[in-house]
Amino acid sequence: MAEKKFAGVNGTVENPEVAADYEAAQVFERLRVGELGVYFRDGLKTRYIPYDEMDRAFIRVQETRSRMCCGQANFNYFRVVFVRDGKEFADYMSEKEALMDSALAAIGAHGVATGFVKAEESA
Repeated sequence: MAEKKFAGVNGTVENPEVAADYEAAQVFERLRVGELGVYFRDGLKTRYIPYDEMDRAFIRVQETRSRMCCGQANFNYFRVVFVRDGKEFADYMSEKEALMDSALAAIGAHGVATGFVKAEESA
């Protein structure tokens, strides 16, 4: 059987330790939080973001109001966003708020700063 490949921040990662960590990681829907990093599906690839490659992670709430034949409905989506060098470079979207809160707490337990920081307004 072929070695599992991951799309890392700096290219493809083929490492048996990373593959073993992926299998043993905590599962939050399709987002996995392991000891070495975070894994999730992005199109046809499985993304791997090591903890030392991210400065911060936070949840962005996206609310969508839809009009239907019988009224209106609100849909909420929760994105776990990963930041490096002040730029957002990846995110994972889900409809389950409690699950994404748990995933963010698990990421924070590995020493990654969590929560949104508002950029200071220039005067």
